[in-house]
Amino acid sequence: MFSAPEQATPEMAPVAAALIALTMGRLADHLFGLDDARRARDLLSRLFRARNNRFSHQFAEVAAQSGEVMGLVIAYSGRRLKSLALPTASHLIRAGGAAAFLRFLARALPLSGVREARDDEYFVNTIAVLPPYQGQGLGTYLLSRIEKTAQERGFGKLSLSVDAENLRALSLYKRVGFTVEETVSVRALQRAIGCRGFHRMVKVLA
Repeated sequence: MFSAPEQATPEMAPVAAALIALTMGRLADHLFGLDDARRARDLLSRLFRARNNRFSHQFAEVAAQSGEVMGLVIAYSGRRLKSLALPTASHLIRAGGAAAFLRFLARALPLSGVREARDDEYFVNTIAVLPPYQGQGLGTYLLSRIEKTAQERGFGKLSLSVDAENLRALSLYKRVGFTVEETVSVRALQRAIGCRGFHRMVKVLA
């Protein structure tokens, strides 16, 4: 039995950045690192430390054991997701500079029309477990905790996005009740990093 997740703190940024990059895969390096993995994790770490952006510690909970972080979940409402777009851009400019932000924007532009969540959904931005702790049910446990949080806040649906090639995660989400609502293929990302697309998945809560 796992202990209850705890609120994340800015000091957890290094491991949190690694977990965010883990779940984003090649896209993290492509967008945030401009193909430099170390740069991507540094930028994600800065975003996690800061407040009021889509990767902030203020929206994150961690599963930890003896002070060691094992897994991470970042979640909020679909409405909040939309409100974080401009603040996140502002943080990116401050962290990486205007020139780097413009390059990020050019790479992110093909994703601009992709809807990640609807206003009435509770959106799971990130859920990740470090490799040594995978296969122990921690991901399922974190999802159950987020489901409870969503219900307590009056939401009837959870949503998330998953790389179409991440069969392990896809299997987990289907097993706990998520269904594929839409599959999105972005040609620019397929050409750049071989990304074949994303599944937008939704779970209707009882």
